Amino acid sequence: MSGAPNEGDNAPAPLSGVRRANPLSVLVEALKMASGLVTLAAFGLAPDFFAGDLGSLAKLALAAVVIFAACLLPSFAVWRARTWELAEDGLRVCWGLGWGPFSRHSITLPYDHIHTVSMGSTLFERVAGLVTLDLDTGAASAEGDSSKVYGLRETDAEALRAELFRRRGVASATGEKGAGPAEGEKDAAAPAPVEDRPLAVFTLEGRDLLLAAASQVSAGGQAVALVVLLVNWLNNLIEWGALDLEGAGDELVAAATPALVPLVVGFVVAVLLLGAAVSFVVNLVRYGGYRVERHADRVVVEHGLLTRSSRTLAEGRVQFVAVRQGIIRQLIGYAEVNAWVVAAPGETGGEPSGSVLLHPFIRMGEVDGFLAEVLPDYAGVLGRVELGHLGPVARRRAVVRAAIWWPLAAAINAGALWIFGFSGLLESAAWLLRPLLVAAAVLSVALLVGLVVNALRACRYARFGHTARELVLVTGGLTRQTIIAPRARLQRMELSANPFQRRAGVASLSVRTAAGTADGLELRDLPADAASELLAWFRPRG
Repeated sequence: MSGAPNEGDNAPAPLSGVRRANPLSVLVEALKMASGLVTLAAFGLAPDFFAGDLGSLAKLALAAVVIFAACLLPSFAVWRARTWELAEDGLRVCWGLGWGPFSRHSITLPYDHIHTVSMGSTLFERVAGLVTLDLDTGAASAEGDSSKVYGLRETDAEALRAELFRRRGVASATGEKGAGPAEGEKDAAAPAPVEDRPLAVFTLEGRDLLLAAASQVSAGGQAVALVVLLVNWLNNLIEWGALDLEGAGDELVAAATPALVPLVVGFVVAVLLLGAAVSFVVNLVRYGGYRVERHADRVVVEHGLLTRSSRTLAEGRVQFVAVRQGIIRQLIGYAEVNAWVVAAPGETGGEPSGSVLLHPFIRMGEVDGFLAEVLPDYAGVLGRVELGHLGPVARRRAVVRAAIWWPLAAAINAGALWIFGFSGLLESAAWLLRPLLVAAAVLSVALLVGLVVNALRACRYARFGHTARELVLVTGGLTRQTIIAPRARLQRMELSANPFQRRAGVASLSVRTAAGTADGLELRDLPADAASELLAWFRPRG
């Protein structure tokens, strides 16, 4: 990460003057533009290939070369026109060709308006060793790409980010928007540069990385996606004439009927196992290279192998912390820690609200210690809060809701699968109807069991309580989430009760922060007296 900045108020030599992106970014942007067009060309030539026309491969290669060459020109023009410079009053970004309809634009981002600086790399950028800096000034949604610096080498990106934070600190301390005194001048009152070394560093490697990926597998979602892809691929093969299921259907049905149920169950199990494997690889790629650093004025979180993400957040933007555990992590005592952030108070149109991964895999007993190093305001809360729990009424109501929701959920899932390809497959192979009905029945029963188990676990482990300054909510069933939300961050707390809840003496609790609503900020069927006590705690005291 960033090291100590050079002394003095001027930028280090590699960052001085008007600069452009690395020339490799021309090839990267051309590849980005060409990839989608080449994919469309490949899809259009696929029928010829499956019909036995090997010449279609040569056509595709020629089309790829022509498309890439055509994309090089606009990519070079954009690279040539876009520049950035560390000026005295801020980071100046210029773009546009300056002739015809392509106007020349320029924007200056004052250093003391730069709240966070995040780094990221797409797959193509990662291969080329390039990084994009995204500067959040509190109006990022309005500035769009103008607040980004593209095509930096990783060392240059880290040096530029460190220099921007240094200049922001100097500008904030002196009350000026520039980076300090003009070149050649010395200001005795200006603060001396502070060495920007992290106060705490956490990483995830080796065995812990593998366990993190394995404990977060989501076999169901990946399995459904794989089935949809398989069905769409079969539909395409049938349309291209490369596969004839209709002619072989009767023979397959006659051979498979005696073992239809075991075959369907075996297929479901195989797809789930394959989905788990795909999910493991996706998690491994996502968590690879994880690193979090705590600096005096910010927290920097990095992770990702194929695409690199480096997110910077200010502690004042954190609205609440969520400690999340899937079913596997509940059994082994580990969790994932996330921070929900939003634009700083008083800003409009700033950084979108959302979740920032703070730690992907940490022991529950070490969460407080981790928060003490990274977000000290949230440390120690879980150890001193007294939590209440839901009663038998909530458990009965949860099971009833699960039973009522089951047929609707089954119908929605069946409709989605029908829309995403099964209707077309059955038109070409009607004999598949019976196996699909058996599979639907098996999955429907599994869905009902899952809904009921999730409802029972959600009621059993739901908790609520508060300290003098923080609200703590524990929600979820198969996936459990513990929310720590300071009262100062809560914008609204609402209690509601429908006629059935009023009769049962329970109520639903909903809270909202500046980050909006999120999973874990709502809890159903609290005892009415406990809900009223929480509301009284939230109300400002006179």
